Amino acid sequence: MIEVELKARVRSRAATEAAVASFARPCGAVDKRDAYWHGPDWRLNGDTRGFRLRSEGHGSIVTFKTKRSEGGVEINREREFEVSDPEAFNEFALRLGCEPFYEKRKRGLAFKAGRGAEPGEATIEIIEVSGLGDFIEIEILLEDEDPARLALAQSEIRAFLARSGVREEDIEPRFYSELLMEAGLVPRT
Repeated sequence: MIEVELKARVRSRAATEAAVASFARPCGAVDKRDAYWHGPDWRLNGDTRGFRLRSEGHGSIVTFKTKRSEGGVEINREREFEVSDPEAFNEFALRLGCEPFYEKRKRGLAFKAGRGAEPGEATIEIIEVSGLGDFIEIEILLEDEDPARLALAQSEIRAFLARSGVREEDIEPRFYSELLMEAGLVPRT
């Protein structure tokens, strides 16, 4: 799965929520607790083969990504699988030599918006990231990296951003981990 995602800082959460509600349907509350892990031997290899364990509602999902960014839009090859017992998974990860890195919490509201002629929908979340403030995240999932569909998804995401009333200059191109490190909320590696 290819995740095409943009995040931007929100100046007025109420105004952004009202704007998004005018063109997208609400899907409910968001409360995501993410625990990020380094892979085995990361100190020796200096690589980024880490993963995330996300707890949301009554479920937990492990995600690992190959990330890149183009003009503030992330394009990530993403793989996920469900975990029935997060505590057992954590112990398993430790036994494999993985190390916990940091935790992040996101709370807010989710919306879905149609994509015109393209199949599928965009997910729009207006969230507070603990310690960092309010953001809007707009995401479209693609089956593959077809250049034409990738370009269209990037264009659609920017159009949804404009419709939400958030300015292009508020796009945040850095990853949350970088922002949390800069704020002193995550140890530098």
